[in-house]
Amino acid sequence: MAKKKQKKKKFEINLISMIFYALALYMIFTIVNQRLDLNTIENRKQAKIDEKKDIELELLNLQDDLAKINDPKQFLQMVEKIARDEYKMVKPYETVYIDKSKTKNEFNANGNE
Repeated sequence: MAKKKQKKKKFEINLISMIFYALALYMIFTIVNQRLDLNTIENRKQAKIDEKKDIELELLNLQDDLAKINDPKQFLQMVEKIARDEYKMVKPYETVYIDKSKTKNEFNANGNE
């Protein structure tokens, strides 16, 4: 009779141990998954913070441009700069010199002289 109790007790200990190990593995698995999710969220958060900084910098630049537009003198300078840079316009009686040695010159697109 003592042998039956000993086997039963040994079986209970193994069942309790198995349940404990299963619970421990489940907890470890859950903790690892939560940590991975937390890292992903932190990376997204940092990306959003960087994006916010870029947008704030762009906002400051646009506010600066708005201030220039509201000032008539600076507005005329901006218009002149855009006209010269983007539309290759010149003032009356100005002489334009083209450096043919520059290959990126749009007047000399193929690089030939």
